[in-house]
Amino acid sequence: MDDIERASQEIFRVFMAEHWVRFYFAMENEGVVFLDVPAEVIEALKGADAVLGEFVAGVNGQSIDMESSRRSVAEFVFRTMEGGSYPPGLVARAFDGKPLALMLKLFSVWLSGHEEMLDAEALPLLEWERLFTVWRQDPAVARFAANLATAGNPATPASGAIH
Repeated sequence: MDDIERASQEIFRVFMAEHWVRFYFAMENEGVVFLDVPAEVIEALKGADAVLGEFVAGVNGQSIDMESSRRSVAEFVFRTMEGGSYPPGLVARAFDGKPLALMLKLFSVWLSGHEEMLDAEALPLLEWERLFTVWRQDPAVARFAANLATAGNPATPASGAIH
């Protein structure tokens, strides 16, 4: 795995954390949507994954919309990865690269196919990660991912075979 692929995986994990925190902990008060993550959830996440725990702690209590969600991921990733874990410029290339785009497309398909299960109970973030990893190992999903990787931006398949 090259540095772009490795950075893409790390960036993707922050995107997944951001989606997870919005999925379970977004609250509305007087027309403003904000994140309200219980302290024990943050502490448990910090114990399991310090980096993602730091990200969730940083966005907790913040008002959110699509733009602020994207900005919070980008700011965190560049602050924690650019020039430290990766040489200058590599994180930006990973953001614009095919590996991250593919992971985000697959994640979108996974979410669509598993929303009912994810809604049934609040699962820990690392369980989301485990379930997504297992799903990606399914042969039908692997074929779909290979097709996505070579085709560019195809529409999500209509077949329920990968759900």
